[in-house]
Amino acid sequence: MSFSMFTTPSARSEKLVRDAAQCQVLTCTPDVSLKTATAMMQAENCSSIVVVTDRVPVGIWTEADALRIDFTDSASLNRPVSAFMSTALHTVEMTATLDDAALEFRRQSIRHLIVTDQANELQGILSQTDVVMHQNAEFFLSMTEIDALLPVRLTITLDQQQMISDAVGLMREHSQDALVVTARGEPAGMLTQRDLVRLIGEGHRDRPLADVMSTPLISVPRSMSLLATRSLMQKRCIRHIGVNDDAGTFIGLISFGDILNNIEQTYVRRLRAALANQSADLQDAAQQLHMAHTLIEASMDGIMVTNDDGIIESINPAFSILTGYSESEALGKKASLISSGKHDAEFYQQMWHSINTQGQWKGEIWNRRKNGEVYLEWLTITRILEPNSGRSLYAGIFSDITERKKSEQIIENLAYYDALTKLPNRQLLFDRLDVALAGAHRDCCNLALLFIDLDHFKRINDTLGHTIGDKVLIETANRLKNIIREGDTLARIGGDELILMLTEVSDADTVGRAVHRISECLQQPVIVEDNELYVSASIGCAIYPEDGQDRETLLKNADIAMYRAKQTGRNTFHFYSSKMDELSHLHLKMESRLRGALANNELFLEYQPKRALDSERIVGVEALLRWQDKELGRVPPDQFIPLAEDLGLINEIGSWVLDQAAQQCQRWQAEGIDDLHVSVNVSALQFKQQAVIGQVEKALKHSHLQPSLLDIEITESCLLEDLKSVSRSLRHLRNLGLSISLDDFGTGFSSLSMLTQLQVDYLKIDRSFMQGIPGDPDSEMLVSTIILMAKNLGFKVVAEGVETAEQMAFLKDKDCDQIQGYYFSKPVSAGRISEMMLPAAVV
Repeated sequence: MSFSMFTTPSARSEKLVRDAAQCQVLTCTPDVSLKTATAMMQAENCSSIVVVTDRVPVGIWTEADALRIDFTDSASLNRPVSAFMSTALHTVEMTATLDDAALEFRRQSIRHLIVTDQANELQGILSQTDVVMHQNAEFFLSMTEIDALLPVRLTITLDQQQMISDAVGLMREHSQDALVVTARGEPAGMLTQRDLVRLIGEGHRDRPLADVMSTPLISVPRSMSLLATRSLMQKRCIRHIGVNDDAGTFIGLISFGDILNNIEQTYVRRLRAALANQSADLQDAAQQLHMAHTLIEASMDGIMVTNDDGIIESINPAFSILTGYSESEALGKKASLISSGKHDAEFYQQMWHSINTQGQWKGEIWNRRKNGEVYLEWLTITRILEPNSGRSLYAGIFSDITERKKSEQIIENLAYYDALTKLPNRQLLFDRLDVALAGAHRDCCNLALLFIDLDHFKRINDTLGHTIGDKVLIETANRLKNIIREGDTLARIGGDELILMLTEVSDADTVGRAVHRISECLQQPVIVEDNELYVSASIGCAIYPEDGQDRETLLKNADIAMYRAKQTGRNTFHFYSSKMDELSHLHLKMESRLRGALANNELFLEYQPKRALDSERIVGVEALLRWQDKELGRVPPDQFIPLAEDLGLINEIGSWVLDQAAQQCQRWQAEGIDDLHVSVNVSALQFKQQAVIGQVEKALKHSHLQPSLLDIEITESCLLEDLKSVSRSLRHLRNLGLSISLDDFGTGFSSLSMLTQLQVDYLKIDRSFMQGIPGDPDSEMLVSTIILMAKNLGFKVVAEGVETAEQMAFLKDKDCDQIQGYYFSKPVSAGRISEMMLPAAVV
């Protein structure tokens, strides 16, 4: 048994560079641009590229060199790679040992060695990862926890709002190859040198870390074995992984390099030292055998030695502790004494084939204790040849890894399942979708992706809080899980967005039935903490292969179809069509064009008059924003104004509208048109970002306009953001002398309590309420009630959308103050307003 323990390092030390080196090396010439070189690395999933001239290495550019790049200078990406490569090359020969290579990595603080022949020509490359993956230290790694490495490295963090250049500077300053990206102080992702290579290859300039970081940040408990950790990192193709303490709090990062250092510094230093003593004299050998026997007796691992017939000849105390069999009960019995019966004959055939051909087998195996309990163990069986008798003995070393496997399963679930809903997450969906696409291609059948977005879910979070919102999501997910077919996948990809993958889709009716089941299960209200909430969904569908033949295209087109469902009123369903794709491209083009609309003088204002019903005079105008694009033509406001809000342009555009409207009103004053008020619509975002007060003050200062002639129109959506903050802003504006109008009244969520807290002068009745007036009793009663309520609260009333003389007569009879609509005038230019007003002014 002692031979088994001390021969493992010997076998390991004989591994040479040629056993692990990669002979297919990614290369380029010195004149290739840095952007092209990194794109090649990304395409080949390489961590380095060797710069060669006539097969002779002249330099190397690795992920570590990405820290030298200035991401704020886009021109640097197009410079030749020779300007950034490392010319101090570290080489190794094919016949060198992996131990020597590992020592060179530590001595030079590098991660790559170039393998050359005697003529200095390139033969291959060896990375730290190659050495880690070829270390025969599985048993040691399985028994060593991450905790043995801690603290292993300095872990630096940076907020996700910071830029790439900030991260590069910080990594360079602390000589780190990765940092943790945080959101509100909590780990949200990671940025590594490999990410920087990807960004360079894709030509990205300086951007916030939130846009480019790798997510999710996979973390493991500090009690996890190094073997399991290495296996998980290999499976996920990552070189860094987070570590949590016993409470689940993030405490740092470890890397492949850290595992390599631990193997070399601990395992090799201690056990290999014992191996060196094998060449000592007989007295030393006897002492070593005695020490080995003592170690075997004290070992926490179970050890069993059998003969060629499988009869147990010796065990150690740990064997009895782990299996329950005493020495007297085990000796002389077959090793099958502890067999679980869970493995078939083929399993044991492969095991003995490995032992007979390689002298050793190692792996996971189920065995049974004396009390009948089945447990999982890590077992190494080594064949030992007795020097005197020449007979073969077989030494088995095993440890119980049941709890460790349970921990690894928990980590696996965290990596592939959504923590809130327990649905598959984005990564598991992608894995299953790729498999399903391959099967659909092979069998020439269809599959469908349904993109499900819950309607107005943000309103639940904003009104009732995220705790209620989370419970609604959980209940909705549970309902949907109960109505999907076996073989289909329902996944949560973020927020309130779900994806349902339907396999074996024979026709459109299959999708229709699935959508019908979804709609039916969402019809019943969700009861959460005495709140009765109704949830609906907008659903878009893309079908393979008609709507896309790869994962990205199908997801994009299902998203486009879902967006179309939202545009057509929500709580509905749409199949993808090429027309939708055209609309999506038009939306992207509109986004690009809108960014330059203000600078290109493509925005202008039109003005719709407001008429007083008592004097039948024009008493004010509403400034309406218009966009005339050179390529797109005239773009409707209901398309580009929400887009401006999404793009963060609304503050700049809103400030420009205030400035232009105030200056025009002042010009009308100069023309002799007195007491003409101008109303300007202000976005909820301008209030939310507390920009509107400064914008109004600037507009009044530039135009020298009397404040009482400027009216600010807000919508009810402003009130939902932050009523107290909005009220303070409105109070400040009224103190300046402005008037305030509440636009589109009745279409939102205003309450009487809200209205009493607001500093408002006018209520504007939405145009939708004018339909059916006169003649429709319900519409007449609703409008009459709004006017009466406004009068009782001291507000004046403006009715929008007045298109007939009968509507005007009805409103005048109900004591409405002003009207606005096509019956009196459509929106017109400023010059036309002058023509309409000046005759009245002359009279």
